[in-house]
Amino acid sequence: MELLEEKVEKLLESMPEAKYMESVKGVEFMTVAGFIAEVGDVNNYDHPNQIQKLVGLNLKENSTGKNQGQNRITKR
Repeated sequence: MELLEEKVEKLLESMPEAKYMESVKGVEFMTVAGFIAEVGDVNNYDHPNQIQKLVGLNLKENSTGKNQGQNRITKR
């Protein structure tokens, strides 16, 4: 297991987008590796909504009139 983790870490060092993702607090290299494995190269997407659609997320903003609410994942 440790050997596998070392290999994954070495692969992520060569990917510039992995450095940005790992800079987020609480995100470790295995999470980044899983994300990149599922999504592929992030540069292939023009807009973040394309990645949301790929993963199957449907975000909805709860807002009324003047008040802007939070974005939440719908039960879809």
